[in-house]
Amino acid sequence: MKKQKSGLLALGYVENIASCVKELSVIVAGNTQSINRAQLDQMVEEATKEFLNHAGYPSRDGQRVCEAEAMYIRFALPLRNSQGEIIYGWFQKSPDSNVFKGVSWGTSDDFKKYVKVARSFSIGRMYFDNYQQGQDFLDEIANAIIPETWEYNSRQSQIHHPILKSYLENTLNKLVKESRSDKPDKVVYSNNRKTALFNSNLLDKYFHDVLIAGRVEFYSTGEPLIHNPKMVKGGLTELGFDGTVNPQPPQYFEDVNDVIFQTSWVVERDFSTFEHIIDKRRNRFPLEHQGKASAVLASMLDRAIDMAVILAKRNHNIVAPMYRPQTDIIQLLMPIYLNGIYSDHPDFALILTPDKMHKIYKPETIIPLDPAYQNARLIAKPDESWLNPNKI
Repeated sequence: MKKQKSGLLALGYVENIASCVKELSVIVAGNTQSINRAQLDQMVEEATKEFLNHAGYPSRDGQRVCEAEAMYIRFALPLRNSQGEIIYGWFQKSPDSNVFKGVSWGTSDDFKKYVKVARSFSIGRMYFDNYQQGQDFLDEIANAIIPETWEYNSRQSQIHHPILKSYLENTLNKLVKESRSDKPDKVVYSNNRKTALFNSNLLDKYFHDVLIAGRVEFYSTGEPLIHNPKMVKGGLTELGFDGTVNPQPPQYFEDVNDVIFQTSWVVERDFSTFEHIIDKRRNRFPLEHQGKASAVLASMLDRAIDMAVILAKRNHNIVAPMYRPQTDIIQLLMPIYLNGIYSDHPDFALILTPDKMHKIYKPETIIPLDPAYQNARLIAKPDESWLNPNKI
């Protein structure tokens, strides 16, 4: 019998609940209140939930919004931030799955900003007045930088340069995280604090840093929201910045060994790992293998991992680093060739999480090559022996 979810998880899907609890604790830190998971679940259970439409309102034409029609579930917590404002939590419905996902925290004004961005064309913390302006922005960046493929080869996207879109939103998120850690040169503000500026970590065709600037608003937490950003093509002083301003790109690692596969380490292969990959992610295997017995697939995966390690001993670039925004850690992408034949098109990528203390790699899951390339591109353009966007 399936266990019924309670607390926060009863409302919607949360990818990393520990991170959500931590984010809430940061918001209430000024009130010297620490929050743990059990306390949060209890507060959510007792809170009054309201269902809101696309515009963030609880009713339309005098009719209350029901759960099936709602775009948001919102609830007030018995907590306040350092300014004494009530803290709300809310989930947003995913249009493709009709499932509520989240969760976000903030004040009533933060929720209004969140809805405004959700109704606009947005790239993470950047949002545009309309869809065309957002597409033009992506075109502008793609045409100005050193030529590179930012499209998926195996599937169509309604958005121009979808890999670039993901790259820019995750880059800015990383810069905002670093700016919260006493690194003010990561996201820089004009003298009147009306314009935000950041380094995209891309190079234009003249090998200069691509800087992006736009009008800025702030959430109650102090985090920025950038409206109609554009690539900076003129002088920074014209935008209200000091002539000495020099925004820095994100730093994903301090030790180069963090992004290099250590061939002397062990790739862990315990029961729960293989159960997750083989039994719960069977649909990510090639069709020709999906009907095979679990023991057969386990043997094939074992041999494929051994083969990847052998290849990595001769070319350390074969295992590519990736940054995981949800947990702010470096992971590695290992190519898996189930048939034991090397080519430029493996069956999928195995995500490995390093454990420095024990010198082991813990397999997390398997992903197709398109998202593997997208994840790897955030740190640097990967070796194209197998992560080539023109072939995957």
